[in-house]
Amino acid sequence: MSIEDDVDAPIGTLEEQAADWIVRQDGTVLDEAEQSAFSEWLAVSEHRREFDRQNAIWQRYRRMASLPIREENSARAYPANRRTSRWRPAPSAIVRRSAVPAIAAVLALAIIGSTENWPARLRADYSTGIGERRSIALPDGSVATLAAGSALRFDQSDGARVATLLSGAAQFRVAPDPHHPFRVETDEGSVTALGTVFTVEERAGEPEVIVLEHSVAVRTSSGAKAVVREGESTTFTAQSVARPVPSDALAATAWTRGKLIVSNRPLSEVVAQLGRQRRGYWTVRGEAANLRVNGVYDLDHPLDALAALEKTLSLKSIRISNMFIVVSR
Repeated sequence: MSIEDDVDAPIGTLEEQAADWIVRQDGTVLDEAEQSAFSEWLAVSEHRREFDRQNAIWQRYRRMASLPIREENSARAYPANRRTSRWRPAPSAIVRRSAVPAIAAVLALAIIGSTENWPARLRADYSTGIGERRSIALPDGSVATLAAGSALRFDQSDGARVATLLSGAAQFRVAPDPHHPFRVETDEGSVTALGTVFTVEERAGEPEVIVLEHSVAVRTSSGAKAVVREGESTTFTAQSVARPVPSDALAATAWTRGKLIVSNRPLSEVVAQLGRQRRGYWTVRGEAANLRVNGVYDLDHPLDALAALEKTLSLKSIRISNMFIVVSR
């Protein structure tokens, strides 16, 4: 559901309905019509269970944020005679209705614990938190630089050095040792260093490899192979390797220096990368998601970067503190 959706459209899922009622009551008093609709909705047992579950989580998040809901540049005109129903927000709650997709998503994230990838972190020898970058000296003398929210395991056995990237992204500067190959393992396949500096990023089943020095050999789980040379990048799945293409390696690895350099990238992608530098949930809704962005942004100050984007592109945002932000046009 988008901020730009018709305000008369019914709220779809039970999770979103519960989130809508939580948003409406947060810091305000329901009017008589809203209270009647809420009571009718809450009378259904599965509605009550979902509301209680999400409200308990939401109150924990509100205590963490300790700031009231703030709405920016979001005034809109609505017809005075619009119809209301138990599935639709009353006029006094229309602006807050815009935040429902973000609230529902945040509650879901809290429920499944995905704001921190704990399964990966528990399996890792090295990990970074939200907004943290760290360079690590591995036991073999190589250096791994981890991006925010990354997890890495390292093992030396059977004549090989194996770094398993469990989540996130890492840049590797490999210590020379021709008798003990250095290999990075992912769920989709492996990347073997041929005396090199390179990065590997896990991206929804399609890892990306960028080579800064020398070359690497990529081998997928199904046996497909490719060599990626200095100045090239590629992606791969468990079945295949994409053809390597020229890459601006310095720009692509700017995150290791605390910068985000983008050229003609969609706003949704840029905001997602900035959002990974902080706890919470940042997203872009409606047509603004496809706006193309160019620029250099400071990953250590993501709020300043987002403010610059809002000003430059004439955007607006709905915020619950600075943890949960929905950007639109």
